[in-house]
Amino acid sequence: MNRLKRRSRLCVGCKTYIGNTRDENQDSIVLRALQQQQKYFVVAAVCDGIGGLEHGELASQIVIKQIEEWYLQINSWIDIETVDIEILICHLKDLAEECNATVRKLQQEKNIHTGTTMSLFMLVRNYYFIIQVGDSRVYLYREKRLHQLTVDASTTKLKNGRMKQYLNNYLGKSDELWFSCENGEILPQDIFVICSDGFYHYFSENDMRQYETMIRKKQRTNEVCDILINTMMERGERDNISVGFVTV
Repeated sequence: MNRLKRRSRLCVGCKTYIGNTRDENQDSIVLRALQQQQKYFVVAAVCDGIGGLEHGELASQIVIKQIEEWYLQINSWIDIETVDIEILICHLKDLAEECNATVRKLQQEKNIHTGTTMSLFMLVRNYYFIIQVGDSRVYLYREKRLHQLTVDASTTKLKNGRMKQYLNNYLGKSDELWFSCENGEILPQDIFVICSDGFYHYFSENDMRQYETMIRKKQRTNEVCDILINTMMERGERDNISVGFVTV
């Protein structure tokens, strides 16, 4: 618990891009951070509208907006040094349920079948917590190794003689929301990557090793987002692409 008591620095950045082949961007991303003395509170999320459904961009946009509004509410009263992390986690779980209800309401109001993934990340002091719905992802880069923290909510089925993956959970699928959670302690030099599938298809551990130094510089984190998004497109990615970095 004392590892982060020495002077620390938070570096964050995020970008989303429509890509070279899509007519609209169904990804949405948010990354907000608060510093009080040498303690931090960070909320980040990536939502990817379900491509096979209607108006996935609306679903992802309204969820990201709701997450940002939640952050601003917490920001108005939080004392990072003393806040009870378990209470914040309860609030975050309630937020996930409320986001699902919002997407279900959108379906009813517009008479559409829509939905979105959600990878929701929270950092408080030296602790992280993740809520996962769908197949966007959160990674941890620690000691030169890249670890996938989230589990994709997908299943593999045989179709026309080929094995294909299908998403089996997302916001808006049903009134009752199922989500998975991950949590852990943050160590010095950790880097978290929050991204949509358009980013991670061609993303590798070597990319992190190549750009690690730049990611750790406040003035260059957003620049790395642009560089890596362009790199994914050069490697053949055809989907929308979104990525965010958080490092202490």
